[in-house]
Amino acid sequence: MFTCSCKTILVGLLLIALAGCATVSYFAGIDSFFGRPEPVTRQARAYAQHLAGVIYERQGKFDQAIVAWQKVIELDEKALAPRLRLVGAYARQGDNEKAMATCWEALQHFPDKSELWIVYGELNHRLDNIEKAIAAFKKAIELKPDDLTGYGALVELQESTNDLVAAIDIYERLIEKSPNSAALYYQLGINLAQINDNEYAQRTFQKVLELEPRITRARFFLALTFFQTGNYEQCAEELRGYLLDRPFDTAALEYRAAALVRLGRLDEARYSMELILAGKEATRKNSLQHSWILLESNQVEQAQQFALEAGAYIFADIIFAANLLRTVAPEDRPAIPWDDRFTLDEVETESDLFISSVMSLFGKDVVAPKVLAMLDSLQETVGFSPALFLFRGRILLNMEAYEAAAAAFEVILENGIASKHVHYHCAIAYEELKDITKTEKHLKHYLEIDPEDPDILNFLGYFYTDLNINLEQAEELLNRALQKDPDNPFYLDSMGWLYFRRGDADKAAAYIQRALYNMESDDALLRDHLGDVYLLQGNVDRAMSEWRRALRLDPSLDTVREKIERHTKDDSTAT
Repeated sequence: MFTCSCKTILVGLLLIALAGCATVSYFAGIDSFFGRPEPVTRQARAYAQHLAGVIYERQGKFDQAIVAWQKVIELDEKALAPRLRLVGAYARQGDNEKAMATCWEALQHFPDKSELWIVYGELNHRLDNIEKAIAAFKKAIELKPDDLTGYGALVELQESTNDLVAAIDIYERLIEKSPNSAALYYQLGINLAQINDNEYAQRTFQKVLELEPRITRARFFLALTFFQTGNYEQCAEELRGYLLDRPFDTAALEYRAAALVRLGRLDEARYSMELILAGKEATRKNSLQHSWILLESNQVEQAQQFALEAGAYIFADIIFAANLLRTVAPEDRPAIPWDDRFTLDEVETESDLFISSVMSLFGKDVVAPKVLAMLDSLQETVGFSPALFLFRGRILLNMEAYEAAAAAFEVILENGIASKHVHYHCAIAYEELKDITKTEKHLKHYLEIDPEDPDILNFLGYFYTDLNINLEQAEELLNRALQKDPDNPFYLDSMGWLYFRRGDADKAAAYIQRALYNMESDDALLRDHLGDVYLLQGNVDRAMSEWRRALRLDPSLDTVREKIERHTKDDSTAT
């Protein structure tokens, strides 16, 4: 989890301390310099202690500095600067609790200092007291709505805790105050892209380039928004311009190759891939992607060669055998040399590679039909092959053809071959088909083979929890998963959902919030869960806020939309 740096807090403290010095006069007056000596006043003693504290601090003697500033506060309760110096000293020593207590005490004396609220928020952020940190930053903004410091602290926190919808809102408010800031538009665009709001992100990155054409990376992200929205011509053109500045950017070359394949410009696509393969950052997935482009270009032998170089041996064999069947008359075909030399573990690994590097880049709607046709012709000749049926099932599952995928997996099991991978994919397919009995059966079979796999422990535990059945067994499964990986956001969410089912809203909220903070990005399902938890707590406003976030992240969630509409009607009826 993100924690703000000590340096961030100390810089803020120094700025406030410098300003705070003006709020308290430590000088007894210059008259005493020219006239008769005057008694040493409390202010003079306080000033002396303050100077001593500063000297100790510069010498790195923080214990002595702390003692000096504590004496200053005893002498002058209204002194702000030494309090802030004291907070900084505790922070430097890593004593965050004392820093927090000192800062809170200072706020009792100076509740209208927005800068102090920011320091308090940063300290809470550092201690993962996220709700208190958010409240502190919002208070700072309330006190000084035209000061961007509070907004910046708040948006940094929201991004670090994956509250991207709230971060987007803050960036929009910041842009209202600084409408010509290319940097703000850029950060807004990044967050929009992360939640897949590609059309809005597209307009935002265009604005970045309009304000500051030298922000080259904005052109790359703009191209990705065109790719995601199916505008491959514009994507290829934007990437062409981007690659003039960064000619060996592997990701840009990959996406340009994919866009060019979609446009039928295969020669240019091959050239992009050749540039990648000639570089030092090329990986096996790039060889497999090149294999696919060559296959699309009917360069079959070269396609097979690059599949072999990628370590995609089953795909290389499929290419070879399917091409043999395609080019040789039925009466002249030799026996297909298919001996199922692949283990299902190897097929599982290669399927992952193929799906993530080829189907995701070139489009499953394009790739899957061609591969399935190759498998159809091949299986007519070779008959039953566990490797081919697993490969087929994985592709069908990725296409969301759940019935066909389950049928392919079941063929393997019917032939007496036990495989945890087959049981896992069967469970996914049957869960989507709402077949509770078969989903549970396959998950249990998996655990018979590998009883300590945390992902499957979580899968079955969440499965029971979501159905609100076997909750004691679900808790045991989820605890075992969390023992293996205590910070896994999916396991944390499952445990939070279990507490929700039991009516313990406070524990549920704690687990699901931790899950959100640990995710790589914001998540609609977790936001939906958190909304339900807040509703259980009786906080309708917070529930509605989370459901709106969920719907912003995934507009297809009709059940969430229904919740929002239902509780909106309830509010209007109550009014």
